[in-house]
Amino acid sequence: MATKKLLFLTASQVQRLHARYVVSNAVPIQPSMLESAVHSPMNMKHYTMEEDVFRLAANLAEKIMKNHAFQDGNKRTALLAADMFLKINGYYLQKVPFAEDTHNKGLANAHVAVVTNQWTADQLGAYYKSVAAPLVPFTAEVLEYRNSATEY
Repeated sequence: MATKKLLFLTASQVQRLHARYVVSNAVPIQPSMLESAVHSPMNMKHYTMEEDVFRLAANLAEKIMKNHAFQDGNKRTALLAADMFLKINGYYLQKVPFAEDTHNKGLANAHVAVVTNQWTADQLGAYYKSVAAPLVPFTAEVLEYRNSATEY
């Protein structure tokens, strides 16, 4: 049985999200930890045959948060990366990154719950699934990320 092809972010794409929305001109203090985090959802898909984009997005977010590749803003970067991962695969978590609204506060609280081990990545994936919406049409930014993402 053929597996569904999905798009995966690269480490440079996550670094670009971090620089654009979190800390400009910041580079990872542990580049190998960022690479590890970014490859984790691909490995999960390969070894467990996981195709649920929400579970894969949650895996990506958990690894970015816990690998702590950046000096500051790992939870925010994890949310941006999970959101962009979902966007390039047809869904979105945030209409406007970090908007001051109940929806985004819920996402932030969910990430804190994962970092403090109150939630697992599976619970985060279920939460993502409950709050995500289909993305139609793709924006120019999402198309740019789709065009340079890794297909697997």
